Amino acid sequence: MRLTRLVPAPLRRRLRAVLPAKPRTPPAPLHVIATRHGIGVFDEQWFAYRQLMLEHLPLASLDAQTCRDFTWVITVDRDMPPVARRRLDELAAPRPYIRITETELKRDFVPDLVQWVREEARARGKRWVLTTRLDDDDAVDRGLVARLHQESAAYLAEGPKAAAVLSPTLGCNWVPSKAAGHRAYHHSPSIGLSLLEKASGATTVYRGNHRTLAQGLAQWGVNVRHLDGQTMWWLYAHTGLSHMQSEGSDRMDKVAGHRNGFALDAEALARFGVTPEGARLLRETPEPERRESLHQLNNRGHELEGEIVALRERIGEADAGEEVRERIAALHAERRRMHERLVR
Repeated sequence: MRLTRLVPAPLRRRLRAVLPAKPRTPPAPLHVIATRHGIGVFDEQWFAYRQLMLEHLPLASLDAQTCRDFTWVITVDRDMPPVARRRLDELAAPRPYIRITETELKRDFVPDLVQWVREEARARGKRWVLTTRLDDDDAVDRGLVARLHQESAAYLAEGPKAAAVLSPTLGCNWVPSKAAGHRAYHHSPSIGLSLLEKASGATTVYRGNHRTLAQGLAQWGVNVRHLDGQTMWWLYAHTGLSHMQSEGSDRMDKVAGHRNGFALDAEALARFGVTPEGARLLRETPEPERRESLHQLNNRGHELEGEIVALRERIGEADAGEEVRERIAALHAERRRMHERLVR
């Protein structure tokens, strides 16, 4: 028998009036970590190396998280090369926290993610969502998810109405092939940056450029919280493939030869879930070489997407017949051809 049943009802009511109420724990938000993986790339050799990084950096760091209450959405091109898709499915199969979604174009990634997040939050009965950025060649500290949840819970306990940007400002730039890097600060990094917002109108952390996200939202009353201190929350990889869209980039040499640089040994990498075997593979596996500068090629791919989007909008018009669909198919074929032999 509960003790409260032995206390007369009038006395219970008086006790409630004078005793402080227990603080209510706000319901946890839906947490979605979102990653783009090779949208618009159709080169199997490119994917072979990129998926080596995916397995031993972001996937390894999420496997190692002290808190596993999250969903990792990996978005791929609907025409992803079959060998690469099978490998990704193999990596996802034993990990229930992974969801693979498909998209048609790079510019479809954000609206598709917004729709997925809103529908998933509705299905789970979640009023708030937390979305986090993560690239497919980077890693995060194994305690980042737990810290993001701690910060989110503290903010929601205040009974807020505005959204909140959570920014892990300190991290490490490194070159995996040399296992060397240096500490780095960014007020709004591309890795781990998160947006906490109401589910019904969720726009996700990918709503704008990561560099200006907080700056753009602050004027609308959004709360901005930095995860400060000594913890390096992210591990940003500098490779030839990660800089493949930049002309004449020498960032790898600058990172590896930084005057305050240091070697990332097994203990340092373990903070990010990177295993000794994973570090060895990243250090010893030769990176594929680019066939040519891809800056102009990337610009042409962007133009093709614009043409496809314009034609898609015409499909519902009365005068848009089979000719429009055939033109869209031809543009998709050109898009695949342009990006199927990027490296050697």
